[in-house]
Amino acid sequence: MTSSPIRQFFATFSAASDSLDLDVLGRLFADPFLSADASGSRPVPRAAFLQALPRRAQMFADAGLGSALLESVAETRLDEHYVLARTEWSLPRLAGGDPVRLTSSFLLHEEDRPQREGGEWQIVLYLNHQGLPS
Repeated sequence: MTSSPIRQFFATFSAASDSLDLDVLGRLFADPFLSADASGSRPVPRAAFLQALPRRAQMFADAGLGSALLESVAETRLDEHYVLARTEWSLPRLAGGDPVRLTSSFLLHEEDRPQREGGEWQIVLYLNHQGLPS
């Protein structure tokens, strides 16, 4: 089951990703955060990540894929500050056919901030479970 704050976080993340709202996305990622995939893991400065996002969007478009739609989020609370969220996304093929399904996991940290009730979530680890199909 996914809690309301985590659903809201991913609704914000999904909308900001779709519109390439770099200001919002910048607030959702820690600086730096850890990015991981089949090739390994590496720390990524937030500014470098945000600068690369338009190229990433173009790569998806060049692959004939539309905007990613969040299909599901499953969360595991690890302790009072961390949640592991496994997400499933669907990317429509612009030329028709079955959508591409992608899975990624996020380690979210909730930082206590007095100005915001309930804290504030940030992505500290972004794990892509598979790349785009060739």
